[in-house]
Amino acid sequence: MSFSTNQFNQYLHSSNFCKKFLIKDGILSSYFEVETHQGFFTKTRCEVTSLKNSFQQIGESLSILKNFDSYQYLICTILPDIPDINPFKKVLQKIRFIIISSFTKFINLLHIKDFEAIQKWNLFSKKILEVVAEIVNSFRQGTHFTEISEFKLDQEVSIFFSLDIEKIDEELNRYYL
Repeated sequence: MSFSTNQFNQYLHSSNFCKKFLIKDGILSSYFEVETHQGFFTKTRCEVTSLKNSFQQIGESLSILKNFDSYQYLICTILPDIPDINPFKKVLQKIRFIIISSFTKFINLLHIKDFEAIQKWNLFSKKILEVVAEIVNSFRQGTHFTEISEFKLDQEVSIFFSLDIEKIDEELNRYYL
């Protein structure tokens, strides 16, 4: 799944409509269910017990998704209060889009039962989650933007998630002129 400029712009224009994606997380319930996110993924529901029989690392995936959902929702709720000239706003928008792209990738892999690729998704998503946690915590603690490193992804991660970070940056720069 590669994103288009229209898809990214659709995301930007709807980024202040905040909702959690997870209906049931598959950790505290016997099934995993996500709500549709228009233009990215459709409503999906899977029985976790049967998934664990095919793919034992599904618990790790569900834990990552639960964290991603919490972060994307938190980011969405704080974005309207951040001035457009604050450089954190662009970084947080980029992070939220990457999280949504990661959700989309996982759901697509789950539909085709590509458990080998989901193992890779787990590895790369954990890397993303670490960076997300660091940047969100830095913002919440009042760290000046110049004190943190710019949000970057390994090329291998960008390729796996079909993300063109330069293109995302260009769109963000156009949007926040």
